[in-house]
This record gives sequence, C-alpha cells and structure tokens, in this order.
Amino acid sequence: MTAPPPSTSTTRPPVAQYIVERVVDEQLSPSHSPDTRPLAASPLYLPVEQTPTSDAHLDIVYKRAQAVSRVYGLTPEDIVYLRPKLWALHADLIATKDGAVMTLLTIQYNLAAGTLAPFAFKRPELRPLLKDIMDFNVSAQYLLSEVGHGLDSPNLDTTATLQLDGSFVLHTPSRAAAKWMPPTGPKGGMPRVAIIMARLVVAGENHGVRPFVVALGNGKEMAKGVSARLLPKRAGSNPVDHAITYFDHVHLPKEALLGSLQKPADMRLNFMKVIWRVTVGSLALSNQVLTVIRVSAYIAGRYSLRRTVTGPGGKPMPIISFRTQQLPIFHALAQAKVLDAYAKDSAQRFSSPDADLDPRVRYGIAAAFKAVMMQHCQSSLFTLAERCGAQGLFEYNQIIQLQLEMRGVAIAEGDVLALCIRLASELLLNRYEMPEPADPTSLLAQHEAGLFDEARSVAMSLGTGHRSDAFNRLILPLCQPLIEAIGHRMAYEAAMAAHVDPDILKLYVANALKHDASWYVQHGGLTRREIADMEDRAVGNLLGRLEELLEDTGAEAYVHAPIVSDEGWNAFVDRLPRYSGVAEMSLISGSTQSARKETVVGAKL
Repeated sequence: MTAPPPSTSTTRPPVAQYIVERVVDEQLSPSHSPDTRPLAASPLYLPVEQTPTSDAHLDIVYKRAQAVSRVYGLTPEDIVYLRPKLWALHADLIATKDGAVMTLLTIQYNLAAGTLAPFAFKRPELRPLLKDIMDFNVSAQYLLSEVGHGLDSPNLDTTATLQLDGSFVLHTPSRAAAKWMPPTGPKGGMPRVAIIMARLVVAGENHGVRPFVVALGNGKEMAKGVSARLLPKRAGSNPVDHAITYFDHVHLPKEALLGSLQKPADMRLNFMKVIWRVTVGSLALSNQVLTVIRVSAYIAGRYSLRRTVTGPGGKPMPIISFRTQQLPIFHALAQAKVLDAYAKDSAQRFSSPDADLDPRVRYGIAAAFKAVMMQHCQSSLFTLAERCGAQGLFEYNQIIQLQLEMRGVAIAEGDVLALCIRLASELLLNRYEMPEPADPTSLLAQHEAGLFDEARSVAMSLGTGHRSDAFNRLILPLCQPLIEAIGHRMAYEAAMAAHVDPDILKLYVANALKHDASWYVQHGGLTRREIADMEDRAVGNLLGRLEELLEDTGAEAYVHAPIVSDEGWNAFVDRLPRYSGVAEMSLISGSTQSARKETVVGAKL
C-alpha cells in the first residue's frame, strides 16, 4: 500500500483531492481490462434454474463476485486514484451474465473500499480490514439511504452517539430510519462488514454525517444488536439479498469512526465529502449500459438473422429484411460505438488532475453521462426486446432481464431525475458551467443552447427563487431534457474526437434528433421527412456491415440466450421439463381422442 497522498486544501472535496495528487503510472494501471471470457465460459457461470431466491443461488452469486474480483486484482490505489482498471471493471461484459454480481462488486470496491481506503492510508489498524475487502474475503456493504430518507440522505436519522470513553452507540431510532436496500443478511457464506452513514451526536449536538466501520455478521448469524429483514427479489433481476437493516444500541469502539469529531462549519459540504464515492459511482456504474446495449444488440441481431417468415414466392425470408427490424438493432450498435467513446472521454475529464477544475463540474460530467446512458439504454432495450416478439418477454433471452437490471442502475448512486434537477438548477443559477461545445454550430450543440435559452427565459420570467412553487411547476420538468441534450452533444463530440465511423455518427445524430424532433422542426430548420431521410441513409450505408458490427460488440462469449442460434434453441428445449401420459379423453359425445402411429393416407370425402 502506498503512502497517503500529500496534504491538500481542507475545502477540496475528496473526489478532487485524490485525483489531483495522484501520479499516473500506466505500467501500474494499464488501460486494458483483464479477460473475463474464460470465467464467463466456466461451470460457475452456467445458467441457474429460475426459481425463487434460495441460499444456494445466493451462494453462487457471491462466488461469482469473488471470482471476478480475483481476475481483476484491484488495489486500493486503483480505486482511490480512479485508475483505468476501476472503470474497466464496471464496463466488463461479464456483468451481463449476472447483474447481481456487479451490484456486489461496485458496493464492495467503489463504495466500501473507496470510502475506507483513504483513512487506511493513514491508519495502520484499518489496513487488515481493507485487505480483506480488496481480497473479497468479506462481503462489504455501504449503508446510506434510509426508508424515510431516500433522496433526502443529508437529513438521515441513524445516530452514532459519542460516549464518555470515546466509543459510540449506533442506533436506529425509528422504523423510518432503517437502512434501505444493501444486502446485509447472513448470506453468501462469508463475514459481512459495512460502512454505515450516521449522524454523529456529541454532547447532544448534531455534528453532521460520518462514516463508521461496523460488523454486520459472521456469515452464519447477525452481529449482536444488528438485524435485517430480507426483501423479496426485485422484478426480473438476478437475486441479491437486499434487506432493511436495523441497529439496536450497537456499541462501537472509538476506532470505528472514519473522520473527525469536530462539528463542520458547512454541513452540506461535509456531507458531500463523506459520500464522495457516490458521485464516482454515478459515472462508474453507468458504464454497464455499454455492456447491456452490446449484448442486447447482438442477441436481437442474431435472432433477426435466424428467424424467418414466409416471403414472396413462399420462400423463407429472415426478419432482418424489414426496416422496422433493422432500425432498433442498428441504432443500438451505433449507440454502443458512440457511448464507448463518450465513456472514455467522461472518465478522462472526471479523473483529470487539473487542480483548477471546479469539483462541481466533475459532478456535472457524471450526471450528464448517466442521464444519456440511461435514456439510450431504456429506449433501446425496450424496443429490442419487443422486436424479438414473445421471445423478448422471457428472462432466459437476457434482454428484458438486462433492461430491468438497468432500471436499478438508474436509481443507484443517484436517481437520474434527481441528478438532472440538481445539475440543471445550478447551471441555470450560473453557479458554474459545463465544458463548452467544441463546435457550437452542430445540430446537437444548437439544441443544447436552445433548451438553455428556453429554460433561462422561463426562469427569468418567474422573478422568484429556485425553491418557489412556480420553479417547481415550470422549470423542474425542463431539467432532464436539458441535461440529456448536454449529454447528446458531449457524446457526439467524444465520438468525433475518437474518429468513430461517419455513418455510425450520422445514425447516432439522427436518433438524437428523434428524441426531440419538435424542437428541430421548430428551431433547427429541419422537417420530419428530412430527419427520417437522415436515418434511412445512415442505416442503408451500414446494412451490409451487420455481421461485422455484431462481431465487433465482443458480446458472443457473454451471451447465453438460446434464440441466437438453432443449436442453442434446440439444446434449450431439450433441457425443459417434459410431460407426457396415456390419458384418453372424450370431449364430444360418442368420440374419443387418442394417438396412434399408423396414418391413413389419401382418404377421400
């Protein structure tokens, strides 16, 4: 473990503090990700029978998480200094094999280890615990949100009260103060620890939110004073033992506190410092969109090449021949290329060691990135699943399950709408600015500027503060489209800088125009027909490259959907439970339904 980073300004949020002081060493932090394809093909990743959540199934999920963690071999420095391997983990296609595994990994490393590591750099007594977390010898959780304080986390009610001997008593004072969602029960067969966010109470006075290191259980039973109520399985997702967690006057040693006892001068700034890894997570976890779009486009593309209908002359014709089938697949393939460039650009901007970069801009970069990633993901996966017909409704074909997994990601580490409202409000109040367009004349940059002008005009006409009823009614609904417009422009410019294929770029732009076609018709000098023609030309130019684009996703090794091939489908059907019998039934009086091998050929009326 390296020495702690040099001292920095006490007002600088940690998200800026550590990356400003880091020394980038590409030999220690290669930009390429480890190869998880052998693991994806191993017996550990064989599909699990879809049954209600069981301890056996949960054990498999935790074993998979351990296996992925050991392929990556992350270090505390990788996590704290936001090295490329951290981003690569969150963009690894193996996440599409089991979304529950990435849930565990991002909590373990980004949130829990990321919060603990900066303190362990300076406090040797914390290092053995950090090593156990990094080696995944324990399951580490991060408990922030409460049942009664979801997005209102700065006002959480869980308390950690200082005692005369320097220790603390951690307590859940009401049902609303119970910690919400993280998996905390005695599952997975390993000890469980957590970083708990609680209000530090000193001599009866609130000293702000602080992180505390807390043991939850030994893997077989809960720690004394800690209890958890296991939640039902999330719709469509792979099982994680999400829970509601309570603390009943749990006595913690003084070493459990991460941080100072002093009352902060600015409670809000203190809270943002304490939860700095959540902002990192907004960017990191959104990288999963790249994996699910690639896999979903591959599945829908392969299925569309294989599935046929009767065409002219009675000949079978693959359904990919229809433009309505081609459009969602090619849009998803284009998004995968453009968003990959955007992800790399956003990570580079966010991790920039530029000391002059306003830390709030880093937050804005993460918020805009997440907004656009989730917008493309949800619209694309819905359509791709629909274009697979009835097959798209089943979890075993992956697409609909991935879509539901991503709905969880849209909420985790910052709800998309809440992120957009906060960012747009601060931009409209001129508190800071996002990176300016490289080309203000582009259609997407003009759209961004146009939405800003509209929102500012409405805000100025109100003549009231940003917490007024009028602001709530008239400005808040404009926030998410505004931030998505920023993201579209930034994605396009990142792809331009990365020299993404021009036809792919044109198709991406056409899709972005369709998201707000009325604005482009009203203000951009375009007609609906011109937008449709742009899309048609781009797809036409790419149509002959479908096989190449599907292979380029790299998704094949991570796909277990049986509909992608005849062999896969036949093997899947052969594994299904089969029922037969010899029952004879009469539905019509005087006749009996039966089965016989001989047939009468050429019977005449």
